[in-house]
This record gives sequence, structure tokens and C-alpha cells, in this order.
Amino acid sequence: MTEHGAHPGIGSLLLPVINFVLFVALIVWKLPGPVREFFRQRSERVRDALAAGRRALAGAEETRAALERDVRELPETIARLKADIRATAERERKNLLDVTLRAADRIRGDARLLADHEVAAARDGLRTEVVEEAIRQATVLVRDAIRVEDQERLVRDFVQSAGSAA
Repeated sequence: MTEHGAHPGIGSLLLPVINFVLFVALIVWKLPGPVREFFRQRSERVRDALAAGRRALAGAEETRAALERDVRELPETIARLKADIRATAERERKNLLDVTLRAADRIRGDARLLADHEVAAARDGLRTEVVEEAIRQATVLVRDAIRVEDQERLVRDFVQSAGSAA
């Protein structure tokens, strides 16, 4: 079995070619200004896009180079940051130790002052008690030891000294 069909001939190709040539001629004859302007603007847009692409590529290259540099320097940066953190921690430790020692000295001084104050208060209280007890015991001893004649003599001496003082 063979297939039967129409084979395209030169006539079927000739009409579209003539049509295309007439269309191009009409465009070139009637629209040269707008067509030229379109292609000029298109060329300008393409040039601008290419320039923007070159700038973007240059920026990307700079970014890539910076990233590569940062990756290369990362171990050094990490070591430097660790050293900085250690130094800061050491300074803070020393600072806290100084503050703690000053606070301890202040607390010791306050405790010493309070203890001295309490000892002085206890000493004054004890002295007062001893004096009061001595007076109480002396009063009892004097009352027990004084006789009537001693009392009369004391009164006479008092009256004489009061009279001579006046």
C-alpha cells in the first residue's frame, strides 16, 4: 500500500514568500522611523541589561572573594574571639574578686566595730552592776556596823560642817 497525498509544489511556497516580501517591503517603506526607533531602544535596553549584568557579576565576584577570604580567616577569627572572650572573662574574674575582697574587708571592719561597741556596752553594763552591787553590800555593811554613838557623832560632825560652811 502506498500513500497518496498532495505533494507541495513550488506554487504553494511561492505565495507565502511573495506575501512575506511584500510585508517586509511595506514595513520598510511605511514604518522605517518607528522600526528603527524600536530596534534602537531594544539595542539600548540590551546594552543596559548587559552592563547591569556585568556590574552584578563584578559584585558577585567581590562577594565571592570576600566570602572566600572570610572562610580562610575563620580559624584566625575564631581563635581571636576565643582569646578576647578569655581575656574579658579573666578581667571580670579579677574585678569580681576585687569587689568581693573589698566587701569582705568592709564586713570585717563593720563586724570589728560592732564587736568593739558591744564589748564597750557590756563593759559599761558590768561596771554599773559591779558599782551597784558594791554600793548595796557597802550599805548593808555600814548599817550593820554603825552603832548609835557613831550615828550621833556623824550627825554632830555634819551639823558643825554645815554651820561652818555657811
